[in-house]
Amino acid sequence: MKMSTKVYAFLFALILATIGGCGVKPTVSTGNMATLRTDDLKVNSASQFVVIDQSEPAFIVFTGIPKDTNKEKLNKIKQLVSSQGKLTMLTWEQFLDSVNVYARSVILRNDYPNIRAVDGIVCLVASKQGTGAPWGLTWNGGIALTFNDYQHARRSYESYQSNPAAYKPIQDPRRDPVYPGGHMAFGGCN
Repeated sequence: MKMSTKVYAFLFALILATIGGCGVKPTVSTGNMATLRTDDLKVNSASQFVVIDQSEPAFIVFTGIPKDTNKEKLNKIKQLVSSQGKLTMLTWEQFLDSVNVYARSVILRNDYPNIRAVDGIVCLVASKQGTGAPWGLTWNGGIALTFNDYQHARRSYESYQSNPAAYKPIQDPRRDPVYPGGHMAFGGCN
């Protein structure tokens, strides 16, 4: 197991130990990318902070810190985040202001142009069901949550990097571990 995975697992366990849905307006299409439309965004977030893990090129992980986290646990999380170079902790408002920048930094191609994955990430991180969970936005516009999802994102990213012309996305959503629609439904973020 890589060091970043160990640190991330510890952070995830710490956040879970501390422990609605949301309404997100449509994304705006910018070519092959999807960005969050924030001009009329209304989100009732269960998260007060968001920890962002950029240690992997195949995905970025967003983990919401619940609003009811006590100061002692919040300080422990802040210390852990500050000791790791690839982790960032933002307030909820800062996260909303910068989520598009993060999305553009990781999404190389959008295999799901009809699904608002960036909106889905915001909703999942904000939702009571999703706060504290490690929601990943993948290189191809998918959403990851489980170990299998993250492994798939790594393998497909490596395949794409080695030969972009030969890369073929999974066409059947039932077989696609990072199909955003499945994860968004789990969090009530359809």
